[in-house]
Amino acid sequence: MCIRDSDVTGRFEAEGEVVAVIGRTLRRASRDEARESIFGWTIGNDVSAREWQHADRTFWRSKNSDTFKPMGPWIETDVDPLAQTTTVRIDGDVRAEFATGDMIFDPFDFIVETTKYLTMHPGDVLWMGADSNVQLEPGRTVEIEISGIGTLSNPVLEER
Repeated sequence: MCIRDSDVTGRFEAEGEVVAVIGRTLRRASRDEARESIFGWTIGNDVSAREWQHADRTFWRSKNSDTFKPMGPWIETDVDPLAQTTTVRIDGDVRAEFATGDMIFDPFDFIVETTKYLTMHPGDVLWMGADSNVQLEPGRTVEIEISGIGTLSNPVLEER
């Protein structure tokens, strides 16, 4: 579920993202090592409170509050993330659709660059970015489907 905090005003949005699940320790990885390090792939709903994002010096609150990062529903271990389609629906209506392989940053290049400065460990997850934003409203349900992986479904609630 996604809960809109009572302090949130303005745009409250979902971004459908493919998420890499790391399967082994990596530091200064080559592209081949990055590819081989992936345990599997899952789906992320990168919920964002845009006024908080513009007001704060960092994204800590706008993208990381409780319930702002639903992920799942499982990990797919045999899929090519670059050959899939991401579809975002609100109450069953398609609001966004894009080729997952059209991301600005290839996931394997991203891992290569990341491991120049950070050691990755089994179980770490890397959210790979989105192509579009979809407005969320309490009382509705957002579904993010990535072909070959599955569908993540989250009701949107208002904090009481």
